[in-house]
Amino acid sequence: MTDQRVYPRESPPVSGEHSNSKLMADSPSPPVSGQHHHGRNMSQDSFASSKMSYAGYGYAPNPGTYVVQVPKDQIYRVPPPENAHKYKLYTNKKARQGGCRSCICYFLAAILILAILLAVTGAVLYLVYKPKAPTYSIENLHVRGINLTSTATSTTISPVFNVTIKTENNNGKIGIYYEQGSLIKIYHDGLNLCDGKLPAFYQPPKSLTVFSTELSGAGIVLSKSARQKLLTEQKKGTVPLDINVEVPVKIRIGSVKTWTISIDVSCDVTVNALTANAKVVSKNCKVNAKPW
Repeated sequence: MTDQRVYPRESPPVSGEHSNSKLMADSPSPPVSGQHHHGRNMSQDSFASSKMSYAGYGYAPNPGTYVVQVPKDQIYRVPPPENAHKYKLYTNKKARQGGCRSCICYFLAAILILAILLAVTGAVLYLVYKPKAPTYSIENLHVRGINLTSTATSTTISPVFNVTIKTENNNGKIGIYYEQGSLIKIYHDGLNLCDGKLPAFYQPPKSLTVFSTELSGAGIVLSKSARQKLLTEQKKGTVPLDINVEVPVKIRIGSVKTWTISIDVSCDVTVNALTANAKVVSKNCKVNAKPW
């Protein structure tokens, strides 16, 4: 698009249209007294001379108003000088934002690829080794420190439970590391009687392990109604107990050891009495593995 100029009222002379000699020759001579100048009068000459001035090589237009049309692409691409600094900062900011978005996209893509690889690896290992959760069973339970003969309103007891647990690893190619930080608790009717820990050991594939652990409680307040309920249950030979076990383990597959997995064991056990000669009447344990 080319520039267009609009001149006020009269257009300027075309280049080369007038020369000095022609301008001098064409210049009107002052009128003689009593004579009339044909075609132009004095007022017209004064108006023309007010519109034109001698510039050495010709008449130049007086200052006026010009309208310049600029293409839109130049308006958007080239900022005015007073906004050049702001435009530079804005473009640099957009470039930095674009770079940050690219980095975030690459990072998320890498995480997604890693997650897919881990999922595929886990699926392959599961299909190859077919892991099974270990099984647990309460074999024996001996109790001391519980006196139910008191006639007081409430009784404070400090029971000690010696529990024998059997665990079996039925996996043919997977070993289990029992880590430190386990916790085992025994409840009766919602009342926590004692707690303790399991020993740390390694259980190889296709093996059965039996171990004993001691649990203790101190300052357990046994209300009159709770004591009476225990006496009634002992007379019947059925004292129900809840045994909860939380143990962190690591799985060994070949020479590779996995991260820590939490195993929760919940056992419903019934004994004939809370004495040193207690016998297990019934038992049922459920296992829940938490891989994360």
